[in-house]
Amino acid sequence: MLTIHAVPGAPLETNCYLVADENTGEAIIVDAPWQVTEEMMALADEAGVEVREIVCSHGHWDHSMGAASLSEAFGVPVAVHPLDADMLEHPSTAPFNLPLPLTPVTPARLLEEGDEVTVGTHVFTVLHTPGHTPGGICLYCAEESLLFSGDILFAGTYGRTDFPGGDPARMVHSLLRLRALPPETRVYPGHGPDTTIGRETWLARAETMEE
Repeated sequence: MLTIHAVPGAPLETNCYLVADENTGEAIIVDAPWQVTEEMMALADEAGVEVREIVCSHGHWDHSMGAASLSEAFGVPVAVHPLDADMLEHPSTAPFNLPLPLTPVTPARLLEEGDEVTVGTHVFTVLHTPGHTPGGICLYCAEESLLFSGDILFAGTYGRTDFPGGDPARMVHSLLRLRALPPETRVYPGHGPDTTIGRETWLARAETMEE
């Protein structure tokens, strides 16, 4: 069985998830906002699990600026899609002028469409879902009907496409992919509360959103 703990990180309430297999004691962290390291270490210690990897759903600073700290604290690699890797490696060149410390981190693993991320005996499939960024990904576990959707799909809405690298047409295509998942699939987004595919009835109109 998988357990999921969400910690909202500053300054945009980005969800940082500790995803753990209770039976094996293995875990991963999904997304790495700012100033969550101490709380994530405490959660992992309390749950008695060993974090094996940090996966960033995309390269935007609010999902990756804690990656270096988390990677150092847990002694584990960081993974991201290759099209967003540069935002982690060279955060000062990312298209946001931020008065915050941005520590570079080199992803040890580049996740492509169809790759697998394992959490104990559970397997998440990488879905390349561009639209918000070129290298946005979702993690889907069919066995547990779970989806980590990053900034593609939220409860009641979808991610912005007006940032550099955003693409409305690709966003629609990505949403159509997610709409095809079983309605009972529980969705854990990059911001806000969890939801299910079936609860997001507006996805039925996804084809028209680009118009």
